[in-house]
Amino acid sequence: MIPLVLHQTWKSAELPADLAAYQQSFRAQNPGLDLRFYDDAAMDGFVAERFPEHRALYDSFRFPVQKADFFRVLVVLAEGGIYADMDMECLAPLAPVLATDKALFGIEARVMPMRQRELGYEQPYQIANCIFAAPAGHPFLAGFVADMAARIAAAPVEDRSRIEDATGPRALTRYFYRVKPRDVAVLHQVIWVPPDLYADRAWLASRILCRHHFRGSWKSGEEPTFWRRLVERNRLPPPFPRSLHRDFGWGA
Repeated sequence: MIPLVLHQTWKSAELPADLAAYQQSFRAQNPGLDLRFYDDAAMDGFVAERFPEHRALYDSFRFPVQKADFFRVLVVLAEGGIYADMDMECLAPLAPVLATDKALFGIEARVMPMRQRELGYEQPYQIANCIFAAPAGHPFLAGFVADMAARIAAAPVEDRSRIEDATGPRALTRYFYRVKPRDVAVLHQVIWVPPDLYADRAWLASRILCRHHFRGSWKSGEEPTFWRRLVERNRLPPPFPRSLHRDFGWGA
């Protein structure tokens, strides 16, 4: 079973009003929730105490978002529970999907064929790292930590454009397709990370547990070209999947 523990991070203890409201939504929807919040100093201390073998690598990260990406996997690996970005909003109780010994992820996007080839994904689904959950000590998370550490040690990230490939959802997605884990369940996109078009529809409310507001505070803010927007646009996912989880074809 995945414990009802929520881990969240922010650069300081002072939260903007919108993020504080999103955080409160998890408390409101999940009575008894154990919410554990970490600012930058608390994250640094946690890594130093619980993962000293990764401290040098963690301290070497050039961009703060790399630390946030790496930390979220470490803290769920160590403590179990749920990780959610501060711009995630909870719309319904999470207990029904946490009744599992598997690691639990969601689909962030269903990419177009050209983008799938560009990213090197085996299937057109990008796995989200904005929210996920697992029991403590889950082997998929341990393997992903080792994978990130080895790749970054060999090729440190010097450019912001490489962050998602090193520690973000692209890194997670490629690792997922490479190892084909049977101990990981992936919720359909509409359940955990629905597109805004779905999240704003009342008739879909019963399907949606969480919503990502995509604040993207770490991104550069540069506007993509028309061609990049065309390539990077996503396909709408099925609004009424017949099951909770996506079947990727390698069994349970």
